[in-house]
Amino acid sequence: MTKRKILICDDSPETGQAFKNGLERIDTIKESFEKPILVNKDDFKRAIVALEYRLKNASDKRITNYPSDEAEIIDHAAILVVDYALFDLDSSVTGERIAYLARCYSKCGFIIALNQFPPYVEEHFDLTLRGHLESYADLNIPSSSLSNPGLWSEPWNDFRPWSWPLIPQMIDKLERRVVELHGHLDEKILDFLGFKGVKSLSLPRTVVEFLSREKPEETAFREFVHSGESGNGLRGRKELPINDEAIARIAAARIGCWLEYSVLPGQDILVDTPHLIARFPSLLGGKAQDINAWNQTASFSEPDVLGVDQVIASHRFQMSNWLSRPAWFWNDLSNNEEIAEVHDPWSARSPNFVFGEDVSSFIPNDEARNFVADLESPFVRRYVKFLGPRISYTPLVRFSL
Repeated sequence: MTKRKILICDDSPETGQAFKNGLERIDTIKESFEKPILVNKDDFKRAIVALEYRLKNASDKRITNYPSDEAEIIDHAAILVVDYALFDLDSSVTGERIAYLARCYSKCGFIIALNQFPPYVEEHFDLTLRGHLESYADLNIPSSSLSNPGLWSEPWNDFRPWSWPLIPQMIDKLERRVVELHGHLDEKILDFLGFKGVKSLSLPRTVVEFLSREKPEETAFREFVHSGESGNGLRGRKELPINDEAIARIAAARIGCWLEYSVLPGQDILVDTPHLIARFPSLLGGKAQDINAWNQTASFSEPDVLGVDQVIASHRFQMSNWLSRPAWFWNDLSNNEEIAEVHDPWSARSPNFVFGEDVSSFIPNDEARNFVADLESPFVRRYVKFLGPRISYTPLVRFSL
């Protein structure tokens, strides 16, 4: 099996080496990846210049394919890790600019941005549960979280936000999404994904505006990327894609992030397995009092190994490569009379466990602390195990709402 490449881009050799050392200690990386590569500063600069040149040439309509140039090192990266603050490189270049160029003008895989959002380098849990869709990176984390084993494999323990994907899976899913879009770039995004009607599903306007501020229900993948109207594909009408593969890559990454960090967090349009079980414990059958059965559902595995009653199978979100975990359409589930809690809501028993968003597992009620997420959803009351003070929970006001 060909091992995949991890590329680390940082202006500080000492900091970059620390990132590299941390990654090399992860068992999953030892098994499935080459040793992470720390790009030296000169090669890093040349790669950035080459990406900017690709943008300019594409905008001038002079190239149709990815060229052979100094940016090929980024093309070949299955994972690109880039620090946000690049003070020793160029005052005009940030990690976010590189994430944008890499996503739109290279063939790189999963992009991880470090230390872009406060509280920056320290491990923290964001109580808003709102992702950073303004970033072109696929994941934004503090540098202290990069070597957290829970990002790279299951099972996990201790601190591990549920919003995190499993990175090795996401590399493969991104490439499958690109393939799935072949021949479908002019299809409406919501129709392609299986959302039969944005109005009937009551997607909040603040959610669908990511696709288009004017006509999200009608927006196709090509238009999302190319028009500049949404501001979330290519930036502005003067910047053009290299080719249709580039359009597919941009759309696959950006729409995937939209589903992951904007649609799913509310758990009211799509609901993932642990949040579903918290509402409908009967789906665990006779194991509803067994916390191990509950925790079996807190996984990125396929539904047939999660231990959940298959009465919900027909309601699954079918585009499985577009999310990091199995999910179901909540509106369909909440009207399924075969589910005990739907058929007779008054017979439902309150569970003894709640889902800890900071540890990606269920915990007894008396070990949990509740908070209110900053989401447009009826399901904003969530729980953490609260591992502080070694973990920073922000903003703290969310605990008092």
